[in-house]
Amino acid sequence: MKRLFLKLSALLKIVFLFILVSCQHNQITIGYVTPDDYVAEEDIRILNWLQAKTHFQIEHVTLNNLAQQKRRLDIYWIHIPDSQAYMRWEEKHFRQIREWYDNGANLLCTNFGALIPAECGIESNKPAIKILNVKDYWNFDKRGFQSWMGHPIFSGLFGGAFVWDLNEDRKLTRIGYFNDQFPAEGKVVAVEKSYITVHGRNRLITEYQTDGSHLLTVGAMVNFDPQNRLRYKLEKFIENTLLYLSGRLKGERTYWEFSACLAKQFNAKSKDRLHVGHRTLQNLPESGLKFVRKKASANFFDLAGRRALVMGKEKGGIDEVWVHPFRIARDFQMGLITKNEVIWLSDFAPKIEIRPESMTRIYETPYGKIKETIFASLEKPGAIIHLTASGDRDVQILIKLRSDLRWMWPYDENALGDVFYGYDQAQGILQVKDRTGRFFCLFGADVKPEEYCNGAFSDILFQKNQLQGIKGDLNQVYHAAIYKLNAGNHFSMNYFLIGTDQGRAEAIQTYRDFYQNPRAEYAKMVEHYQKLLQNYVIIESPDSEFNRLWKWALVGTDRFYTHTPRLGKALVAGFGTADRGWDGGHKNSGRPGYAWYFGRDAAWASFAIDNYGDFELVKNQLQFFQKYQDLSGKIFHEVSTSGVVHYDAADATPLYVILAAHYLKASGDLTFIQQSWSHIKRAIDFLYSTDTDGDMLIENKNVGHGWVEGGKLWGANPTFYLAGLWAQTLKDAAYLAKKLKLQDLSRRYAADAEKVIRILNRDFWNEKDDFFYYGKIKSCQYNPEKTVLPAVVMYYDLLDESKVKNMLSCYASNDFSTDWGIRIISSSSPLFDPRGYHYGSVWPLFTGWAALAEYEYGNSVQGFRHLMNNMNIKKHWALGFVEEVMNGLTYEPAGVCPHQCWSETNVIAPAIHGMVGWRPNAPEKRADLKPRFPLHWNKVKVQNLRIGNSVVELQMERQKNQTRFELRLAQGEPVEIWLTPEIPAGMIIDRVALNHQEVALDTTLHRMLLKPVNFLLTNETEIILNHHNGIGIIPYLPKPRPGDTSQGYRVVNAVLKNKAYFIDLEGKAGSTGTFALKIFDQSIKSIDGAQIENINNDGMVTIKVSFEKSSKEFVRKRVVIRL
Repeated sequence: MKRLFLKLSALLKIVFLFILVSCQHNQITIGYVTPDDYVAEEDIRILNWLQAKTHFQIEHVTLNNLAQQKRRLDIYWIHIPDSQAYMRWEEKHFRQIREWYDNGANLLCTNFGALIPAECGIESNKPAIKILNVKDYWNFDKRGFQSWMGHPIFSGLFGGAFVWDLNEDRKLTRIGYFNDQFPAEGKVVAVEKSYITVHGRNRLITEYQTDGSHLLTVGAMVNFDPQNRLRYKLEKFIENTLLYLSGRLKGERTYWEFSACLAKQFNAKSKDRLHVGHRTLQNLPESGLKFVRKKASANFFDLAGRRALVMGKEKGGIDEVWVHPFRIARDFQMGLITKNEVIWLSDFAPKIEIRPESMTRIYETPYGKIKETIFASLEKPGAIIHLTASGDRDVQILIKLRSDLRWMWPYDENALGDVFYGYDQAQGILQVKDRTGRFFCLFGADVKPEEYCNGAFSDILFQKNQLQGIKGDLNQVYHAAIYKLNAGNHFSMNYFLIGTDQGRAEAIQTYRDFYQNPRAEYAKMVEHYQKLLQNYVIIESPDSEFNRLWKWALVGTDRFYTHTPRLGKALVAGFGTADRGWDGGHKNSGRPGYAWYFGRDAAWASFAIDNYGDFELVKNQLQFFQKYQDLSGKIFHEVSTSGVVHYDAADATPLYVILAAHYLKASGDLTFIQQSWSHIKRAIDFLYSTDTDGDMLIENKNVGHGWVEGGKLWGANPTFYLAGLWAQTLKDAAYLAKKLKLQDLSRRYAADAEKVIRILNRDFWNEKDDFFYYGKIKSCQYNPEKTVLPAVVMYYDLLDESKVKNMLSCYASNDFSTDWGIRIISSSSPLFDPRGYHYGSVWPLFTGWAALAEYEYGNSVQGFRHLMNNMNIKKHWALGFVEEVMNGLTYEPAGVCPHQCWSETNVIAPAIHGMVGWRPNAPEKRADLKPRFPLHWNKVKVQNLRIGNSVVELQMERQKNQTRFELRLAQGEPVEIWLTPEIPAGMIIDRVALNHQEVALDTTLHRMLLKPVNFLLTNETEIILNHHNGIGIIPYLPKPRPGDTSQGYRVVNAVLKNKAYFIDLEGKAGSTGTFALKIFDQSIKSIDGAQIENINNDGMVTIKVSFEKSSKEFVRKRVVIRL
């Protein structure tokens, strides 16, 4: 036995030694090089970090004692932290570095080490030294690097990383190539970046490689000081760099290259032959929705598939076409050639038809009607313009456009380098590409041009009966062509605009598909919208305008789901042309509104998308959040479609966790949550880590903005909004952990949630103003500014009932509300500016938040009005869509994007979550249903309420003495329904019948809701409420026109006390307004403060209210109705 034990012991020793030798063999040997034995504090930090990495084996190499080095190492790292350390380096040291390089060494030279290639004669163009004074300002003073389109050293860092953010003012020394300077022998791996800016002319990382030798210089920001808040990213970056130099980390390498930024011509002849297919687009299918304007305006329109985005003005042309991540064309115009001159079609003031799938212009011209239909492909990277002439005379059409291959912000206008163009005369196709050929565009028609002109022009004119280019110095190609519509081509033509960052092959295939069957592309778009309107929540009310605009809200939301091949699929935030808003600090703006991926925007929008039932889209959005989650666990604020990731928001991370729980409740997809738990847990851990003062609250400071991004309200830490999100995050984290059977974690999160909710209601309560503070300034000090932001916390039902009444009254009044929505702050605030982005303008987002809060706490009249405020915007500017921001005093847009994603979803979320009251809990196969339909809707049908794989249909019919609910299981497994309808004030429930069987019920109300009637829905179920008495105010719905100011008629409060119904109204001083009420089987004995104009048989009462004259613009009046 002893002999066996000894044998086993010997065998274990051999195995251990084998593993040890194997590990040592797999280790990367790194020589940390200094000129002498002196080791600075920064050197010690780096050596300690390296020694903690088990896959690294470290030697300290001193150049003055090279005789002691007995072996060749994988990598030599020369880190010279500052100018003082650089002074210790002598000529002999540089000779040794050169000898290593010549003998095939791998070298990393950082900070002042970036001077070594020039000192050693490896680089003939010596880099410059520039010093930047950086003032500490939260996380907005950070600095880092950005590759051109990826490099292995940024593996796991999404092509670039911020690595330097010290918590004090510092001088930052940068060594590199600036402005027009490039290394002569090296390649530029990365340039500098700062908060939301890529500095393409500050080249800081350079790579040298010869046979067997490899050298990288990093000319700034390698600082292992513990005060560096981004040291964790620096460590990842340096580790990547060492692995790359050792040959262990591979991947595609791209580089920033010198460009003269001038358009250049190439030979574009092609052997491809195209065959015309279905050219004429007659009897096209339709989605069923349409806006018509008899005379086109200068208002915005957009059309979008998953990849292509077309934007312009109604009256003619196209301003921009983007195929993410770049603009393929701009300034597209069409003109009619007559008598040797051009009449631009936009001058004819066409009739327009806006459909989800297309935009059509109908021009009345001397040659008869010309009809132009524009549409994007659903999935392919391009758009088509179909043109027909109705007359019998030949028509000459001039088309011109320019292409500048503008890569999306934050890259500058020259980031893609020279624009290359060529014209394939045989095919009549203009080809445009970048230096790599990745970015490739095709422009042409299925009719051969009579004449064409293209080149590096500033414009192309039609003069002396021919096209003439005007010389220019912009990095763009201008193109023009003249086409003839005649009997030979059936007086029709299709023009194609195609672009992709996936190379020539995809561009050619797309062009071929468009050329051969444009009708198929149109039909796919129509089919998509038909399915959207068939499969997701549809509300059919007595109001036909509501019904129509509701469908447009679904269309307007779905349109933002965008596919960028290098990145993935997710929601972008808003559409607008690059001439609106901030230009990114570039001469040629690369910001198409906000048409890139935002964290908070996508999360807020996804709640509504969950509500209407597109679980797959929400799942993809969550996966996108997880794909680009920071090493710390933080969720991004922005990902440009050009691939630059920013983590500048404090609220995106809690919203991600809340959305994960929301998705689980809606879809029941526990498997996905299990797969995602590591991401969710990292996000929660990150949030906990931001509480630096131990007050149980997550923070804005050094984390990011959320909600307010700047301006007069900026500076709270945290905002009440963020603290409220944290409370809901903890509640939802507890729910998720419980579902995953992580009981200890669930209990911890739940306990912390309760503590944070108590803090919200206690510490943030402003007793003096009867309002919650905007935010915490520092310990025990708060900003008392009244804002709409507590509405978010009310939406989550986290605030004490007694503390919300006054706030809701303020939101309903003219102090906050306009005739088109709600402001972030009161108009009486000294901070108020009607155009102030974060301090006075109206956002449909805020309006939706307020509506959700109002529905949650029983103010459904005000909630419906705010919902309709958002919906009404669809009729006026970008037809069918909701603006990003509105002016706070005048009914006019005040934002960057005429079409904004979360503006659309803040029609949807208040309607489904608030008005319909649909609250699914799919894991429990249960849904709460809390309908709060306005009293002037006697009949409502709601289809496609989704919970897991089940689909529910709801119908409500209301009469004088009876309200009937019918629910039908249209698809899937049975669902337990808890029906809790809103009951008008004073209504007495006489009987409740469930499928004709009387149900015993407690008829006391909570927030005007009846106690639940619960049942298992297996097929169809009918619930009938028999009742008598009851009264309620009808929502007052203003319908402003562009340019109007508010009339100011508001229903602020309404409450029944005994048999007196008190209504607090507001209106313009000296004006008279008409309001409506609904009474059920009841008579009015008397009325104070108003006159009854009419009472109809349906119980609708119209009253006229006169508001007294005053020096104030708006006044309040109480009307009392005695029953």
